[in-house]
Formats: sequence, C-alpha cells, structure tokens
Amino acid sequence: MSPAPPEVLVHPDADVLAAATAARLLTRLVDLQSHRSPVHVVLTGGTVGIATLRAVAASPARDAVDWSGVHLWWGDERFLPDGDPDRNETQAREALIDTLGDALPVGNVHPVPPLSPDVPDGESAARRYAAELRAHAGGDGVAPQLDVLLLGMGPDGHVASLFPGRPSLFEANAVVVAEHHSPKPPPERVSLTFPLIRSAREVWVVAAGAEKAPAVARALAGDDVRETPAAGAYGSERTVWLLDLASAADLPTADASVDPGHPGGTADGGLRPRSASGAERAWAAVDEYVAPLVDEPPAARAVQAAAADAGLPDIAVSAAQGRLLDVLARAVGARRVLEIGTLGGYSTWWLAQAVPADGTVVTLELDAEHAAVARRSLQDAGLQDRVELVVGPALASLDRLVASGTDPFDLVFVDADKQQLAQYVDRAIALSRAGTLVVVDNVVRNGAVVDPEHPDDRVQGVRAFYERAAADDRLDGTVVQTVGEKGYDGFALLRVR
Repeated sequence: MSPAPPEVLVHPDADVLAAATAARLLTRLVDLQSHRSPVHVVLTGGTVGIATLRAVAASPARDAVDWSGVHLWWGDERFLPDGDPDRNETQAREALIDTLGDALPVGNVHPVPPLSPDVPDGESAARRYAAELRAHAGGDGVAPQLDVLLLGMGPDGHVASLFPGRPSLFEANAVVVAEHHSPKPPPERVSLTFPLIRSAREVWVVAAGAEKAPAVARALAGDDVRETPAAGAYGSERTVWLLDLASAADLPTADASVDPGHPGGTADGGLRPRSASGAERAWAAVDEYVAPLVDEPPAARAVQAAAADAGLPDIAVSAAQGRLLDVLARAVGARRVLEIGTLGGYSTWWLAQAVPADGTVVTLELDAEHAAVARRSLQDAGLQDRVELVVGPALASLDRLVASGTDPFDLVFVDADKQQLAQYVDRAIALSRAGTLVVVDNVVRNGAVVDPEHPDDRVQGVRAFYERAAADDRLDGTVVQTVGEKGYDGFALLRVR
C-alpha cells in the first residue's frame, strides 16, 4: 500500500496544537457521522495526546458529536493494572471519557486489557485486544475500519510502542503485539502494529517539543523505519502531521511551504508548513521560474536581507506579491498609500517606489525595533522622503489619522495582526475616497477560514472581517486565493464605493 502524501500542520506552541487537534477531531467526527456510523477512533497518550482530549471535553462543539456512534480504541498501552495512573486509558478517562457520561456508551470504549490474574502477560492482552478488534470488524475482517488513528511520537521516533530496532516493526500478520523491552518505562507494553495502523483511513501524528525536531525531520524525509519508526506511519487515505514550532524546527525550508495563516511556522501566526511533496514544490518552482518577469530589484533584495540580518521573522510578502503591490499602485495612479504593518519595510519599499516622487506612503508599525530596521533600509534605498513611518498600536494611529482630517488615501495595504482586521478595514474606509483600493493580505490561511470552530484567534479575526466586509455597503470586493513559495493563502481586493 502506498502512503498518502503527508500534510504537515505547524502550530505556534503545544497548547495551540492540542486545541487545534481537538477542534480538527470534533469537526472530522461530525463530518463522518453525516454519512457513516459507527465511527472508530484510535486515541494516543502522552502530554499532547491527553491535552487534546481535555480540549475536546472543554469544547462546546463536543455536543455536536453523537457519541453513541463513536467507538474509542488505543494505539498502545502500558501493561499495568486497571486504574494505574500511568495507563493511557486511565488518563483518557479522566481527561474526556468520564466527562461524557452516558453520552458515550460503556460498550463503545475498548481499552487494552490490563494486567490481572486472568491476563498475566502482554501476549494474553495482545490476543484479547486482537479478538476485540475482530469482533467489531464485521465479516472476515481482522479489525473495524479505523477512521482516525492518533499517534504520539517520541524523541527517538517511536510511534505507539513500536521502537527503533525492535522486531515488532516487521510484524506482518498480527495486528496487536506485546513489547517486553520498551526503552521507556514500563518495559511491558501492548501495541498495534504497522499493518493495522496503515489500514486506517486517516493517521494523525501529533508531536511537540524541540527534543522531537530531529526525529520529525528524519521521519518526513523518509528515513529507514528501523531507525525512525514514525517514517512508517501513514494512512490509507490521508496522513497528517500535527506539530508545534519547536518540533518542526529542523524541517528544511526547501521541503515545506508556510501558510502565514493557519495555526505556522511564523511569528505572525502562520500555522501550516506543509510537506513540500507534489503541489507545494511546483508552486515554489513556478515562483522561481517567473522571477525574471517579476524582476525583483537589488534594492528590494537589500531591504529583505537587512530584515533577515536583524532577526526579523520571515513573514514579509514574496517578491511576486511585492510586484503585485507595485502594479496595483501604478494601475490606480496612487499618490497617497496607507500601509498597516511595516515589519522590515520590504512591502513598504515596493509601495514607495511605485508612487511618484512627491507621493507619500504612511506605514504603521507596532514594534519600535522593526520600525528602526525598516527606517534604515528605506533611507539606504533613498526613499525616506516618500515614507512616513508611524510607530505604535495601529488602531490608535489610525484613529489619530481619522481625527486629523488627513487627505484620503488612494490605496491601502493591510498586513497586520488578524485579530483586529475588521477594525483596521473599517478605519481604512474612513480614510479613503470613492475608488480607493484596499488590499487585505493573508485572508485564506490555508483554508482554515472555513472552520467556524477554529481555535486560532487569527482565523476568527479573518472570519469577523469577512462578515463585516460582506455586510458593508461601502465596499465591492473579492478574494483571490494564492499559491507560491509562501504556501497557500489569499488576499481580499476591495474597492470603496
């Protein structure tokens, strides 16, 4: 069976990772139940795995799931007595199962048999668990069709209790095995095997922490399963790696594209570097191919280099996007431009060189250090006379501009924190004239905007902007989805009536 190409979703930290995984799981369960029942889910333990279950329990969306049609299984278990606090089952009951009460029938919960007089060893537990799986398979199958299989990953690259170099990695027949020599305590464990893991429709590998970064990179690079077992974890239809920034730190930039928008790999909240197999590599290759048309000037590259040297986050627009701003500014004959979000001044450079010599770009930046980097770069480029750089919270700066009765702007570029996007655009309209063009960046966020329950407040900020803009009779607009070296996103193009 060929592996499904993996998706790699990167979240700012472990807390957001757990919340986003919980939201994703609840959404998937509701979607599956719209056309199939029962649904079979395999749980994982570990810090993030249990935090995910707590987030499911705390979410209002949990009530949208018909738990009577959900069966819960485990990918592995520590072979300990019933109720032992180190058992994944015990932790899962405390985090989620007990909170569901009667909504989740007792018979829908399928724990690995614990150590007891009737189950004295791991082999006995493995046989019984395999029989339990077979009993819910229907027909002659060895297990039910597993819809979502969650896996944690250790720093050594193990998943479930399949450890590097162990014979269980090569088990081809049994769907459940005993592990007697786990390098992590306790040594006795019970685990699903790769044949069953790979038969699941969707496999989600969840990992957080800098100590896991090398193994994450090896696994996604297709390392030998004997060295990095996680490299062999994939689903029959879909494989998703859910990471935090620390665990994704060693992923090569050539092998990932960053969406500055779902819970990603950027300080502004990009959440979605995706494994650059297939389409993502093509997107980046096309950006490289069209570079002669874009014709990024050396002065623009110098601004970008200065930002990188200063350690600013790599979240500025791409060269192709910068050229788009240049073309739009020239197309509308912009003399006065407002930019919300300066960063290192790369997009500011494109806008400033597009306006005439007596034109003005007013650019707003919250961070004084970022503003200082931008100011030096724009001065080196000889554009300081066209740029007015205002430092401070953008809403306060915008309110001062409105109160001052400043002349209207011809073009507005909004590329700042998304939580306040609706307010920024509202102020931008107040500072515009009929015909002003408003460009709002990062409003697709790798498709996350369609999720009303998404836990990232940046996504919710974009959704609030959409709702406000759609109801605003002062605007005509559209959204253009984009792909390229910056990943999958999009921008809103609005015209003030």
